[in-house]
Amino acid sequence: MNDILFIAGITAFVMFCSIFCMMMVRWRFGEAELSKHNDVAGFIYSVVGVIYAVLLAFVVIVEWELYRDAESRVHEEVRYMASVFRDVRVFSGRPEAVAIQEEIITYTTRVINEEWPMMAEGNSSPEALRSVHRIFDFTLQLRPQNEYESIWYREIVSNLNDFSDARNQRILAGKEGVIPPFMWSVMIIGGIVTIGFSFLFGTSNSMAQSLMVGALACIITLVLLVIVAFDNPYQGIIRVKSEPFIEQLAHFKGYLCQ
Repeated sequence: MNDILFIAGITAFVMFCSIFCMMMVRWRFGEAELSKHNDVAGFIYSVVGVIYAVLLAFVVIVEWELYRDAESRVHEEVRYMASVFRDVRVFSGRPEAVAIQEEIITYTTRVINEEWPMMAEGNSSPEALRSVHRIFDFTLQLRPQNEYESIWYREIVSNLNDFSDARNQRILAGKEGVIPPFMWSVMIIGGIVTIGFSFLFGTSNSMAQSLMVGALACIITLVLLVIVAFDNPYQGIIRVKSEPFIEQLAHFKGYLCQ
């Protein structure tokens, strides 16, 4: 709810400032004077608008792909983690196998309760990382006693490495945004120019022009806010959630209760 109010507040503020500046320009130069240049201004404005629209579309597509990649890393991590939990049943009865399963449950719980809130700030949980190290240590203590167990042991080690890699990728996705400051400067200045250029048109109906300028400011602001949301995939109104971990944790506990 707070995110929605923040977005609504920012959008309303930009719309108000845009309409206010448009009215000031209209008052300063007059509708009759501004309307003399509508044809030339319209031609130039179409070029400016297309260039800015292409820039925003490009950034949104790139950010959407990165957001989906962060989401897929979460699913990959859960999938490989579940594979390790399942495959160690080949060594059922051994204390190392039980320890691996219990540590995976501990790790999953820490990710949900500790690490996920920290990822919104670009951080990770040291305790969760130590759980990963303990899972590796317990796996190293497993000793296959025949060819059958050796085959499964290699599979467990492979899934464990993939699990660790997916975790690292998930954490990296929550670090500082990928859009450099210069790109943000270009997008913000481009938005100001695009909105400001609309002030140079003269129309006989000031209310209609105010609605058009307000609508333009609204859509540009919303698109920029969408880019901000995608650039920080673990915070804000559009964020990667921990539901895959929560669902898998229920499966883990259900298995141990059998």
